[in-house]
Amino acid sequence: MAWPLYFAQSLRLGSPGSGVGLCLLWTPQERVLPALEPASYALAGNLYSRDGVSFLVRNLLAHPTLTDLLLCGKDLTGSGAALVALLRDGVDAEGRIVGDGTRLHAEIPRAALELLRRSVTLHDHRDIARPEPIAALLRELQRPAHAWAEAPLIFPYSEPAAEALPAAETGLLLRAPTVRAGYLRLLWHVLTFGQRSATQHSSEQRELLDLLTVVSDEPAELARGSYADWMPFTRASLGERQPDGSYSGYLGQLLGAQLDAGVSYTYGSRLRTFAGEIDQVQAIIDDLRAAGESRRAVAALWSPAQDIGSANPPCLNLVQARLREGRLQLTAYFRSHDIYRAWAANAYGLRALQAQIAEALGATAGDLAILSHSAHIYAHDWERVSELLAQHYKAADPRLVRDARGSFVIVLEPPEIVVRHYTPGGEHLQSFRGSSARQLGVTLSPYVGELSHAVYLGQELQKAELAISLGRPEAFHQDLPLDIHAIR
Repeated sequence: MAWPLYFAQSLRLGSPGSGVGLCLLWTPQERVLPALEPASYALAGNLYSRDGVSFLVRNLLAHPTLTDLLLCGKDLTGSGAALVALLRDGVDAEGRIVGDGTRLHAEIPRAALELLRRSVTLHDHRDIARPEPIAALLRELQRPAHAWAEAPLIFPYSEPAAEALPAAETGLLLRAPTVRAGYLRLLWHVLTFGQRSATQHSSEQRELLDLLTVVSDEPAELARGSYADWMPFTRASLGERQPDGSYSGYLGQLLGAQLDAGVSYTYGSRLRTFAGEIDQVQAIIDDLRAAGESRRAVAALWSPAQDIGSANPPCLNLVQARLREGRLQLTAYFRSHDIYRAWAANAYGLRALQAQIAEALGATAGDLAILSHSAHIYAHDWERVSELLAQHYKAADPRLVRDARGSFVIVLEPPEIVVRHYTPGGEHLQSFRGSSARQLGVTLSPYVGELSHAVYLGQELQKAELAISLGRPEAFHQDLPLDIHAIR
């Protein structure tokens, strides 16, 4: 079996007669290795992450002739500190490095780790990154290869399958054309990146904090809306507009002032008859009629007198409307948001509210922005959500994602790549020129608003650079694979 077993393409082999391994942490190899004698080390490489410690250990165990490990370079992520702690203190009962917490691969036996710790000496010279001092350290070591195990020690490896993935603690922006598309994106993100935690209730949850979803093109008329029968409520329970302009079902509770007996509040009662008398929706309309640029068109649903200490305060706390160039934008804030069972119905109701306000002002409904402070899915719904996503969710093609910051057209004018920046409506804004994908990527990044759009641009720019470097610019066509026949 070839050695090294892991990340061989990123490692540099020196002399098989040397017993020294060189770990450069985050310092680029190309800055150091040209100044070193290949005979002074057996293997050189980097260690970028704590997870890489397990792969370094596996490579050492698979070729047990390295007796010394020289640790140099910049330790930007603590991977070097983890390696030092492992060889100094070992691992605890859970397989984590003592004092560091990094978990090593479970397949590596403790006995093998202890043999490694007894057999390999670590020379800690972190922060020495210049080639000349490193070359001097290698000359001082000059250890010959010496076998400290009878045979290579190779252990199984299985790819991880994490239940949840890391994400920023707060703040995530999702854009979607319709409520249905936004709902599916929300479900996927909360289930995939949500932190597993307890709640005030009996159920666990997966939760993201301060998740902002912007819906741009949901029809103002609910009859033409994006409702789907796989949503966790029926069309009848959601409701519809009646001949007199009122709404039935849940929409009636959100948009109407009527308060049924035994119900302490509805969103509609807080919006239409706050404190028993204030119609906040009409106040928003009146305010925007008086001053279209107003930033005071706000409706509050949280009543301190009633809700502080209440066992069942409203989840929807605030609604704000803004007029901009004849479009009525609406923003809603939820303190707590059950994404699976409530978000879509809330969104349809808010869209109907937005349409009502816009109609009264002679405006059109613009974007609907919903900020969910606690965006969560309860544990008893995880399986249902997984099944729903498997049947209905599909990641969008990056080429078809509409970026509010505009689009880009790439053309080649050797030796340069030219990128033209357009508004979403097709107006040419500016042009950029560069000779490499990396250079243009740095320049363009502030003008890209969607991650998928950034990935797409990176792919297209790299294709463009390759076509120029091969002297065949005619092989490049944006959105198409490189023309291999043209390259030949």
